[in-house]
Amino acid sequence: MSLIQIVPHDPASSEGVGSYALALGAALAREGEIGSRCLAAAALPEQSARALAAALAGESTVLLHYANYGYQRRGCPSWLIDGIERWKGEETGRRLVTVFHEVYATGPPWRSSFWLSPRQRQLAARLVRASDAAVTSLDLYASVLHRWRPTVPIAVAPVFSGVGEPAAVTPLVSRPRRLLLFGGAGARRRAWSDLREQLLAACEILGLEEVWDVGPGVGAPAWLGTRPVRELGVLPSAEVSARLLEGYAGFVAYPAAFLGKSGIFAAYSAHGLLPVCAWNGGGGAGATNGVPPHWNPVQPVPADPDALAAAAHAWYESHSLARQAETFQELIEG
Repeated sequence: MSLIQIVPHDPASSEGVGSYALALGAALAREGEIGSRCLAAAALPEQSARALAAALAGESTVLLHYANYGYQRRGCPSWLIDGIERWKGEETGRRLVTVFHEVYATGPPWRSSFWLSPRQRQLAARLVRASDAAVTSLDLYASVLHRWRPTVPIAVAPVFSGVGEPAAVTPLVSRPRRLLLFGGAGARRRAWSDLREQLLAACEILGLEEVWDVGPGVGAPAWLGTRPVRELGVLPSAEVSARLLEGYAGFVAYPAAFLGKSGIFAAYSAHGLLPVCAWNGGGGAGATNGVPPHWNPVQPVPADPDALAAAAHAWYESHSLARQAETFQELIEG
């Protein structure tokens, strides 16, 4: 069996959704003997319903990765939904599985997301109604999708590590006292600027001696307090994995209630680091129920860091890439 995966941009660019699709495609081929190729929306001759339907002509199964802002700068990709509906209507028996990486944005009245949210909701609702099955990373998203279409099968699957899953991880007691700051430029820039105090507090409380910054350059300082900061830059996935195994803790700037959709948090958990999460905005920064194991530097020092890291690793193992491939296979095959 074969299928086509629709992504916003060329997966070779290491963009988050594209990397997710590549890893999933490899797992589907390995675990379920399902071949796939990626179609980047940005590579279409034009972003229109006609161009998309033409590109999908002859395809019987589509796996769409929906991150609305990836397909249209205001988060309202009407052309994408129109094209999918056109493709499905051209021939009976065609099957669509949608991965809702995002559903719609919200925000205060002085931000555009507030005014665009109704249109974004309308488009997402049309998409789930066109889908034969769906996958999303959060229970919150699944409940919204179920309201729009109660009969569609929806799997909740927190994102997996995009930089691999080591066969074994060593306990924290055997690791160097090193903090890893990994991920895209936006998340790491926020950590170095808005959350610098929490970053420093984590190092002081945990007795960490060094910081490794992994990802696109964001102007990281040479020192964090008395600790040297080493900028490693952008590395291949295998090298990122090796560096994560050499760390004690991993810092991520993300709302706790949404950690299930953070690929950075997934990578830390998969590699057995102590995941440190801090956030200075809305979105459940103080949430404790229904979120994966982690530590926030504003909370009391963890009584047993090793146990907390092990709990995060066990949480990740419960939805590893191989296990998720089984879930996707079931939804794809119907």
